[in-house]
Amino acid sequence: MTATAVRPSLVVAGEVMSTPPLAVRSDASVWSAWTLMVHRGVRHLLVVENGHCVGVLDDRTIFAQWPLGPAALHRRSVAAVMCAAVSCVPATSELRAVAEVMVREGVDAVPVVDDDGMTVGVVTCTDILAAVARSGRNEVTPDAARGGAPRST
Repeated sequence: MTATAVRPSLVVAGEVMSTPPLAVRSDASVWSAWTLMVHRGVRHLLVVENGHCVGVLDDRTIFAQWPLGPAALHRRSVAAVMCAAVSCVPATSELRAVAEVMVREGVDAVPVVDDDGMTVGVVTCTDILAAVARSGRNEVTPDAARGGAPRST
């Protein structure tokens, strides 16, 4: 009788993403986006038009606008400051692939989309770190990513 090693399944974006994602429209003011971030305790907002992600806005981008003063933040649109060249990943993407997008593009949040390209969530560096921390191992299993006990091998 031979024993077969069972390799744990890898975690995918859909298992760790924040959903539903907090989003704003591109014509929203930078001030209103900042207010939403503060009230919800987040560092990233997806910029969504008709269900499709057209950009990402993070707190550092807003901080860079701060010297312009409050009046300018009320007048300036999210479209003027957001990161528009953003790659999205399907919910079935392995976390390794999501991390590769983050490193390649120098971002710390990646939108997650369904098969029709509709925005369904966002994976941040914090989500990936939390999944790794919960796993207690070098490979993250789906159970550990959701907060369960790591599987023994």
